[in-house]
Amino acid sequence: MTHQDLKRLTQLETRIAEISKEFGCMATEIDFEIVSSQRMLEAMAYRFPVNFSHWSFGRDYEKHRTIYDHTGQGIPYEQVWNFDRPKALLVESNPLPLNVLVIAHVYWHVDYFLRNRYLQRGRSFSNVAEEARAAANRFNEYEARHGIAEVEQTIDAAMSLQWQQDPDPFAEDVDEEIVRAHLLEIERAKLGRHSGIDSEFRQPETQAERERIEKRLREILYRKPVVPVYDHLGYILQNSRSLRPWQKDIVSVIRNQARALLPNMRTKMLDEGWATYWHARVMRRLFEENLLSADEHGVYNVFHSSVTRMNPGQFNWYRIGPAVFEYVKERWDKGRFGKEYEICRDPFLRARWDTGANLGTGKIFEVAEAYSDRMAVEEFFSEEFIRRMQLYIYEEDVTPNGEIITRIAEDDPEIIRSLLRASFTDYGIPRVAVVDSDYRDRQEVLLLHEFFGRELDERYAHGTLQHWWYLWRRKIHLETVSENKSLVYTYDGKEHKKQT
Repeated sequence: MTHQDLKRLTQLETRIAEISKEFGCMATEIDFEIVSSQRMLEAMAYRFPVNFSHWSFGRDYEKHRTIYDHTGQGIPYEQVWNFDRPKALLVESNPLPLNVLVIAHVYWHVDYFLRNRYLQRGRSFSNVAEEARAAANRFNEYEARHGIAEVEQTIDAAMSLQWQQDPDPFAEDVDEEIVRAHLLEIERAKLGRHSGIDSEFRQPETQAERERIEKRLREILYRKPVVPVYDHLGYILQNSRSLRPWQKDIVSVIRNQARALLPNMRTKMLDEGWATYWHARVMRRLFEENLLSADEHGVYNVFHSSVTRMNPGQFNWYRIGPAVFEYVKERWDKGRFGKEYEICRDPFLRARWDTGANLGTGKIFEVAEAYSDRMAVEEFFSEEFIRRMQLYIYEEDVTPNGEIITRIAEDDPEIIRSLLRASFTDYGIPRVAVVDSDYRDRQEVLLLHEFFGRELDERYAHGTLQHWWYLWRRKIHLETVSENKSLVYTYDGKEHKKQT
């Protein structure tokens, strides 16, 4: 990139900020850094501008670098972080029109970071950028003091459990004894709920009811945890008796990073869709104002179309995401919502339905603010939208002469919507709860896999138990379902067992 290109890019960024503000963008000042492809690959692998060292980051870096070296692909056009002062990287080898597109894209990513309640929640856990930078130095000191092997094993264990988090993204950390006291109060109130009532309709508890309540009181009083816990690292931090202070530090850092990043997983489609939807409109203004040439318009078109094209069998965030906002805006502008529209079954009337409501812009900003990907699938992935976007399940056949033919294997909108809903609910992460940390009165842990039709991979179940044991140092049990039978995996620090 020449000095002249850099000067021009700076001027265009100023205009992008002005146009975006006209459109309603909330973006604050953004730190843009132009970097080499090598630096971008590092940022991809290490999650943050600076982070602690771990073999998995090195593995990911080598994978990305190998793909890039041999194909010239596999590197993102931009990297942007949801920090208090947002930071974004641009690749110096990108042509100028592409970096202009990326700047517009980043401005609307930042708007989404500031607007969306899920990403606001992720940013509230900690200043992960500064925490990661400080952790890199501390972890190096731990390696020098305690040995690389032990530090790495602690990181391995914590990272293997990092995505086991509460399914409620807005769940707060509440002291277990406060929960216990609240539940005891509720159950005790049931025993005396008829006292003081002087009525012929009064029906005191039966002996069986009293026994059930008293049994429940004993369970609440002695069970640990008092309710199932899905935040594994949080529970280990609070209750493990074997973790040393430096290990607690490592586990805490990894937990905070995962809690900050998980909201990005919940909103990836809408986040990329929002940025793509608006960067196209910002770029249109730049071309209308002749701030970019016709030749540069051609370069822009090549990159924009390559990112948003349809690939059968792949869920393209950059294609489906903006299409969601376009579909919502069209429907709310034409008044295609509400009871009257929903009960209409006349295809001719529905196709011509237009009340002139013009509520589309307000609605898409509401979606950007309040929705997760799963919510968007529930509400907007209608049969019309699924067929319009050809969101089908495809499979490939090979002809006798070696030609690959792609065909539709499933096009039922209800099945498609169900699969997407499931995908955007658990993201492939099994839901496992800590249900007893004093199992058999031996401080052993019992984990319960909430079975929704997908069986656990035995290899990963074994790995999870080994990592749990390392952080807990007591026997670990995991109950699940396999072949319609209850199955319990157990690990005692030496060998694995399973029992039906």
